Amino acid sequence: MRTSEKLVFFCYTIYQGNEVQSMWEKLKSEQKEKYKALITNFASLSEAFSQKSEAGEAEEVQNYVAPIVNSKFQETVFQRAFGAVAEDIANTSYDASLRVDENHKYLIGLKSFGINSGDQKVAQFKKNSQEWNEILSEIQFYDSIGEDNRERYEFLAREISMLRNQRIESSKAQIKGFNSDAVSVESVYHVLMPTSKGQKPQIFVGEISYLPIDLDKLEILGPTGKNNPTNFRFTDGQHTYKYTAADSQLHMTFHNKEIVVDTWDVDYVEDPFYIFENLHTLKSEEIEDQIIDTVSWVMTDRNGQVEENSGFNAFNGGAKLAKKDRLSRIQKIQEEFADQLSSEELAFVTYSLEEVLLKKWSSKEEKAEMKKIRTALMDFARQSGIDKFSDKIEKLVYRPVSEVYIPLPDSKKFHNDRPDFFGKNIGTFDESGKKLALPKEERTFTLRFLSSGDVIEAYINQEAGKAIQSVDKQDILGEWLLRGVFQLAEREVLTGKKLESLGINGIRLTKFKNGEIGIEFIWIDVDNPPADAIGWVVKQLRNPNK
Repeated sequence: MRTSEKLVFFCYTIYQGNEVQSMWEKLKSEQKEKYKALITNFASLSEAFSQKSEAGEAEEVQNYVAPIVNSKFQETVFQRAFGAVAEDIANTSYDASLRVDENHKYLIGLKSFGINSGDQKVAQFKKNSQEWNEILSEIQFYDSIGEDNRERYEFLAREISMLRNQRIESSKAQIKGFNSDAVSVESVYHVLMPTSKGQKPQIFVGEISYLPIDLDKLEILGPTGKNNPTNFRFTDGQHTYKYTAADSQLHMTFHNKEIVVDTWDVDYVEDPFYIFENLHTLKSEEIEDQIIDTVSWVMTDRNGQVEENSGFNAFNGGAKLAKKDRLSRIQKIQEEFADQLSSEELAFVTYSLEEVLLKKWSSKEEKAEMKKIRTALMDFARQSGIDKFSDKIEKLVYRPVSEVYIPLPDSKKFHNDRPDFFGKNIGTFDESGKKLALPKEERTFTLRFLSSGDVIEAYINQEAGKAIQSVDKQDILGEWLLRGVFQLAEREVLTGKKLESLGINGIRLTKFKNGEIGIEFIWIDVDNPPADAIGWVVKQLRNPNK
């Protein structure tokens, strides 16, 4: 271990003593015992999957097979033992979320690897790696002529770190929810580390913090070897990372033996095959399925674009001010600021307001032109330095900064196919076939955000029932979605590229027997969509040439 790495780890162990074990300590002992029993019972069958050589009593320990920890089984067992929620977010290490009490929630990366293994993969950036081809080529070239690559490593490490941090913060926002700032959300890796072949069968339980990378403390440790200059290590004083260019993976040093919080002995079943031979005699209790239906869809169109003026970008649409009031409001601005603007400036403001508010902008191209005029007007207002001027202009030409709604794809077909999905007859249309038949107060339902557990009252709204909106708390919901889940600055438009970088591109709705509708943000493989998928990804599979 290098001197710098030793220092990093020394600092880390101090931090660990205060923080890392907190989740494990907060878990109920009976839940941990159930988890232990399920994992070790599975591992006790390991000899059924490995041929054990003949040996004398003195060699018995040396011939133990390594205990098997199946990662998918581990995820399921963790959820069952602790009541954790499965997380379906691509390109992150978060496998589950867990509420230990009303004020503490955890995002958990579940991992299993040998106690003697090295660095572990914690993230992958396949979709972003193409953007780094030029810098990687430069690293190879300058390495070949013996020049220092430190600045290039620093640039790439920063790009990787920012992407990783955005994913972390987005996932934290989802589990934290929007109801309370008092909720503490922490992230940890929970790992199971079995012993190697020939060692006494044991499984070591480990925990290590899952932290954003500290961009202010990045330190390049250099390439991993002479033959692969594009593979390099860096640290932020909290953890040590390794990036491998060929597979666009980020690895982290876990310091396996130093993060152990519990140790489980594994006793191998004398005849594991007897268990398998008699499994059919066991009867499982029937658990009533609480899920009636699920449906999922991709948030982008088939070109990877997000609608710029509605849905999650509703704040970016045209002004909401009633048309009958627009001319009088322009005149009011003229009167209020006539003494503070020159005649040329006032003419510019008046012209811009009339263009934005009084002219009809229909096509996509026309709306783009309107936004250019609007942006120029706002830039001028902000730079004017006139008290309250920019605020009043913004309220005139923009929608509220956090205005959003959750758009339903092909909503007319959705409701016709599932008129009772959100509640009895909520998706039923009137005689015109364009408007929903029920009044607003009868189109409401309980919407539960599954990652956080937050619940709001929502309703189906707008033309053809295309929008899921909150009955109240619209600003709170919008702020959480835009600034938290999607990691956007104010007035920054959500794009397909942004969703891709976060590993979020889809929505899943779940209809429960108690009448609630669950919602979660997921990743959908457009080439292999889930069975409950709707929208263009399904049409694409049926008609790939269209």
